[in-house]
Amino acid sequence: MAPPADQQVEALIQLFMSKQYHELETQLHALLNYFPDWLIGWKILSDTYMVQKKDAREAAYRALQLNMQDPKEHCYYGLVLKSQSDLHGAAEAFEQAIRLKPDYVAAINNLGIVRKDLGDVQQGIAYFTRVLQLDPSYASCFSNLLFCLSHNDTADGDTLWDMHRKFAEFYEAPVKSRWKKHANSRVPGRALNIGFVSAAFREHSLSNFFEPVLPFLAQSAELSLHAYAASTIEDDTTARLKTHFKCWRTIDRLNDLELADIIRQDQIDILLDLDGHTSGNRLTMFALKPAPIQVSWLGYLATTGLTAMDYYIGDVYLNPPDFLDNQFSEKLIRLPVNAPFLPEDNAPDVNTLPALNNGHIMFACFNRINKITQSTVCLWSAILKQIPTAKLLLIGDLQSNNHRIIFDWFKQQGINMDRFIMMPKASLQDYLALHHRVDICLDTMPASGVTTTCHAAWMGVPTLCIAGDRMISRGAAAIMRHVALGDFVVNDAESYVRQACYFTKHLILLNDVRQQLRQRFKASLLTQSAQSAGALKSAFRIIWKRWCADKQAKSVMINH
Repeated sequence: MAPPADQQVEALIQLFMSKQYHELETQLHALLNYFPDWLIGWKILSDTYMVQKKDAREAAYRALQLNMQDPKEHCYYGLVLKSQSDLHGAAEAFEQAIRLKPDYVAAINNLGIVRKDLGDVQQGIAYFTRVLQLDPSYASCFSNLLFCLSHNDTADGDTLWDMHRKFAEFYEAPVKSRWKKHANSRVPGRALNIGFVSAAFREHSLSNFFEPVLPFLAQSAELSLHAYAASTIEDDTTARLKTHFKCWRTIDRLNDLELADIIRQDQIDILLDLDGHTSGNRLTMFALKPAPIQVSWLGYLATTGLTAMDYYIGDVYLNPPDFLDNQFSEKLIRLPVNAPFLPEDNAPDVNTLPALNNGHIMFACFNRINKITQSTVCLWSAILKQIPTAKLLLIGDLQSNNHRIIFDWFKQQGINMDRFIMMPKASLQDYLALHHRVDICLDTMPASGVTTTCHAAWMGVPTLCIAGDRMISRGAAAIMRHVALGDFVVNDAESYVRQACYFTKHLILLNDVRQQLRQRFKASLLTQSAQSAGALKSAFRIIWKRWCADKQAKSVMINH
């Protein structure tokens, strides 16, 4: 019996695009009962489950069984397993795809992503490098490489700068001849069209910092806000964000030239990139310079490398004056605070320092697993050796054994497994409640924690951190300084270990910090959303006036 005709498949795809998932599932189940060998049907069903965060593995495996010799099917199956947090299974699927087709760059790139997510950043770098040798035009893979290098404890600032500039050489220099003169009217005081491009307009760490300031920008008569969503994934956060934009465009199906033309037609005056070199970014579109002023903010704590990106927004703690300027192709805008943070309304109350009752100190790290480098493990091991009763709480998926490489590093340092408390991934409420068990959070290096540091501070738990020599190493330090806890910010590894030992001997002091920290947070600039919006508007106006006067971009300091 012949499978469903193309016209019927197109109708199913339309149901998917219009998010009529229940009806789509009903029709697919009926059709697959008649056509159990219908590969496309199983894949549409799998996609339908994935987008709803349902278990898509069985449907994807049925599709794979119908075409076991096709490397694309193994690659697709790997993507499904990755979406279900089965990273080891995903790696095996990508490896099988590569065995069938050794030069399959998509599978090699995906394998690099999975290895990176498992904490093996070095192997991720090796796979991304291999892809670029096979296909130098693979821009998103180059971004993956840069992301990994920024998390690599063996890459120095000069190496990172050189590699980000190479991204521009590969993907910006060839399209500079396509730059068009901007027709935006050079009126210094007029209302401005502000565009935001991101693949993370949803429940995402980015939204914790972007959403608080957005209403205050939207209510300004001086600004008209436009969103360019690079992902079709939407949730309750997306719905809230949409209410603040004059125009919302979903752009995932547009190529760079098409998107650049739309941005020109929308007459965007200042275009902001919120992703940097993270997943789903559209930096190759920014390389076409569709807006007269282009700015990178929030999503990536490093330069984009592009000359088409005029400015990068930070603050005086993230990028102190005259300290990191030579690591950026952009001119730096320094706000009083990089962005406000949106704490959870229903967060549990702060409790008494658990060490006062437990008789031992509980350290924790809630940062992404790929931020836990071997040098970080060496530092933590030094602390655990000096404080024999201390324990370390980590969060992760226990079933997938994703922390295997990290525990191997600890074993090399002579640290036994009984020093660790492993907790599974949890809801936001349960994750926040875990802080009731924690006395001090330990930051990672070179990639620092930002969202996790804010959550911990809100729960009364300070984060011990090193203020590094690159912006990505300064996130936690910036948060601690904003809440006036500079004693938890050190400049080197020796001081990091020494301060950890100091605080374990001064539990009353640590409890006092704990009881005051939420109020410190509330009183800091981290919760002043209206003030942050005002600083952003001032920055927008300053850089707009420079463009109107035909002046080159110049670093900006906003003090109010």
